[in-house]
Amino acid sequence: MRPLDLAVTAVLTVSGVALQIWASAPRRAARQYALQLPVILLYSLASALFLFSAFPDSLTEGRALGFGLGGAAGFAAFFMTASFTWLAKTRRRDEIAGRLKKAEQENAALRRQLLGERPVGDAPRPLTRSTRYELPLRGSRRHRVGMITGNLANVLGTDVWVNPENTRMEMSRVDEPTISATIRYHGGRRNGMGHLVEDVIAEELAALMADRSHVSAGQVLVTGSGELAESHQVRRILHVAAVEGAPGSGFRQVIDLERCVRNVLAEVDRLAAMDEPLRSVVLPLLGTGGGNSDLPKTVETLLAAVIGYFRSRPTSRVRVVYLLAYTDVQAALCRSALDGEPELSTQDE
Repeated sequence: MRPLDLAVTAVLTVSGVALQIWASAPRRAARQYALQLPVILLYSLASALFLFSAFPDSLTEGRALGFGLGGAAGFAAFFMTASFTWLAKTRRRDEIAGRLKKAEQENAALRRQLLGERPVGDAPRPLTRSTRYELPLRGSRRHRVGMITGNLANVLGTDVWVNPENTRMEMSRVDEPTISATIRYHGGRRNGMGHLVEDVIAEELAALMADRSHVSAGQVLVTGSGELAESHQVRRILHVAAVEGAPGSGFRQVIDLERCVRNVLAEVDRLAAMDEPLRSVVLPLLGTGGGNSDLPKTVETLLAAVIGYFRSRPTSRVRVVYLLAYTDVQAALCRSALDGEPELSTQDE
């Protein structure tokens, strides 16, 4: 057998094996019949080439589609015809798998919608316990995505806190029920009565804004963590412009939330490349505090943005990103989105 024939046979066989493995993934269950057709073609060509190169005197004859075939073509036709006959039996299974997958996706979407649309008067309940739930990214041993429940003030041991700030980078007053206020208060120095005596983080952020009145949507500014370094083991605060205000109408969520997430994670990676040990990030549900946003859509957008960043940056030094779920509704939406995301491996796998 000539080396060239052997090499071509090997390439066809390896390509067929690789394509079959790829086509056998669970998320392609509804298309496996169609995807197996090129696999069969590769196998049949490889088999025919090998057989008639190793045994040039071999004879194979047959008929297909009204034509007489002999030699390698006859063998390949016989192999493909037999394979297609077998594959035809799997078509029904693929159709059922496709409908089942679609039904599961629709069910998950309806569940998230119902969780996000509670009856009037049945307000979301803040969660008192800080719990963590995370899932690994499929095909990656280093990246995970999850959620942390409860008040940000109770979250310990994460390297980076993200502050969803306005485009003017003006932090909330410490007595307001916002992420910004929580970071400002706990990051500042307080006296024995609990009153803020040195506004550490807000002053550092104001210094960064000294020569400008606002930043563009999605821009990120980095400050230290003030007293949070000692009390909560936080190393950095990343302030991202996730809301923008308009006179007379208050604040609204910026349009491009994905840009906010990409900029945050890229900045964490930049700092990590400078030998800062930043591996975990807490990401609030950007722009949902004021109620002028679609909560289910926000959860889906943030989750997709995090996964998309990890896929585009497989060497990212960020190991885990947690969505922050403050209420029971937010937690239910985040858990449903995480469990229903095909890019994440469930705990049962």
